Amino acid sequence: MTDHTAAEPEVKYLFPTPVVTTTLANADILNADLRAVIEARRADNTGVMRSNILGWHSDTEMLRWGGEPAKALALECLRVCAARTDDPKMQGGQPRFEFGMDMWANISPPGASNQVHSHPGALWSAVYYVDDGGDTDASLVLLDPNYPLNRMYAPDLRFVGKDGETFPTQQMFEPTPGRLVVFPSWLSHSVRPSKGSRDRISIAMNIMTIPVRPGAR
Repeated sequence: MTDHTAAEPEVKYLFPTPVVTTTLANADILNADLRAVIEARRADNTGVMRSNILGWHSDTEMLRWGGEPAKALALECLRVCAARTDDPKMQGGQPRFEFGMDMWANISPPGASNQVHSHPGALWSAVYYVDDGGDTDASLVLLDPNYPLNRMYAPDLRFVGKDGETFPTQQMFEPTPGRLVVFPSWLSHSVRPSKGSRDRISIAMNIMTIPVRPGAR
């Protein structure tokens, strides 16, 4: 009798979602400077309400009022984004786009959180942590962009990867001071309620692409 047992199946992961994490050098020094400008801004500005539940959310002009500390952070973030962005139609080494950025600060007291949202109108988004607020548990939650497609048909079924583990529907990142997390702006995300004993301070950034006008360089 002929054996028709199949060979070990090959599993490929197609169309990955890029998420970049890094820790900035000399973060303690930078964070002290960032804290000073953020707390000074909060002292005379009521902030805005966006995705934040409780807590203080600054305007998106931190590059204007944040001084050199904000510019230093922005530069590091842009370096990360540039290294992970390719323009296949670049002509003669001249880029068709340049990066622009919105930046804002978040101060989250115990119990504060951010509801699920995304950032339309940008290419990359990023979160940088100045202070974890005394809560080292997972803070930033990135949601699987495919969820809940398969569960619409069979809610209890999940896909299994080549390692035998089921695919997660979310990924969480701890709010470690000095950590920078960069992800596509369309990726839905949220922030879990802070359980620390003091304010958690973070900085968010949206990185946009701006067409370069012919002859501008």
